[in-house]
Amino acid sequence: MPYIKHTLSNGLAVYSDPVTSSRSAAIGVWVRAGSRYESPKEAGMTHFLEHMCFKGTPSRNAQEIANEMDFLGGEMNAFTSQEMTCFYAHLLTENVSRAALLLGDLLTRSVFDGEELDRERGVVIEEIAESRDDPDDLVTQNLYEAHFGSHPLSRPILGTEESLSSFSREDVQSYFRRNYHSGSMFVTVSGRFSWPSLRESLEQAFSDLPQAPSQRMEDRSAFLPAYGKTQKEKKLEQVHVAIGMPGLPVAHPDQTLLRLLNVHLGGGMSSRLFQEVREKRGLAYSVYSTGQSFADGGLVRISASTRPSKKRELLEILGEEIARLESVPLTDEELSRAKNQVKSSLLLGLESIGTRMNKMGRDILYWGEEVPVETIEARIDSATPEDILRLARAQGFSASRSLSVLGPEKE
Repeated sequence: MPYIKHTLSNGLAVYSDPVTSSRSAAIGVWVRAGSRYESPKEAGMTHFLEHMCFKGTPSRNAQEIANEMDFLGGEMNAFTSQEMTCFYAHLLTENVSRAALLLGDLLTRSVFDGEELDRERGVVIEEIAESRDDPDDLVTQNLYEAHFGSHPLSRPILGTEESLSSFSREDVQSYFRRNYHSGSMFVTVSGRFSWPSLRESLEQAFSDLPQAPSQRMEDRSAFLPAYGKTQKEKKLEQVHVAIGMPGLPVAHPDQTLLRLLNVHLGGGMSSRLFQEVREKRGLAYSVYSTGQSFADGGLVRISASTRPSKKRELLEILGEEIARLESVPLTDEELSRAKNQVKSSLLLGLESIGTRMNKMGRDILYWGEEVPVETIEARIDSATPEDILRLARAQGFSASRSLSVLGPEKE
């Protein structure tokens, strides 16, 4: 059943996906604001604002917001990425209207109290420090900087201690006013709910939301990967390696082929990387590949870690497996296995109401409409080994690579 579009009296779009057999509902409020749209001075502002929206309104202080979130049960949270911010709740059907009222209060009436701002600034600075202490996070962020160069995608979503320390209350309020309005926001809801009741709650919840013309994600810097290399020294037992290769935009017609290729390369225990690096040579406990796509480009990332004495061997094997993608087509069995993995991940995931709501948001954000599951299935089913080989050669993985190395020895 296609998504049903509703428009509130203030122009805010709401997309619904009724699932009457469910006992729960998930609601998400999406904002077309992400770290890549920040100026260098604003680095980390989108994520910081996400935190601050939970820190008080005229009718609720931070403690009362936390109490109500726990009282409603289920899950209520938010996340920030390079291209979006989402505030969401997944809870029992009888609580979805109350969750909508709470979300609306946070997203239209937050006061951004100065004391709360200073306190939360310290929290996010600790979050940055925690990320720097995590080798996987650090080697990946270093890869982004090497791969994207001066492009805004190279900057950490969390910002830096320097940028966070510079944010004033007026800066936060100004950023909030620029991005939180009916033209840059929309709502998705999936599961079991009464639309008349939910609509009434949404109208009340977002009655103070400023109106503005609808806007798409525009004004992007040219997507030109730098394909750089970086090696950083850190006192660790292992050397952590991350390789970046060109990906595809979210809406690219070959996106399904890239997912199949990625699963075959490093998406499971039968993948080429797992078998060659771990099972045959014992070089690593963890080795995998994953993909991240944006509105106008993407990244395929390989990650692994090993003893310092095995670093060169690991990099050689990874290079050989990357080259194989462009010279050796998948067998019919390998492709069938990849298809089953991708299709199972898609269809089993959509049994979760939260995942359905999340897919709705990304569909609207990048396509402006639903991408039917049947369309995705058809693309998976129609893929051939020749299609995968063509894509690998077109992407030029062997020639276009970025490298990030983090470990106890710096060469």
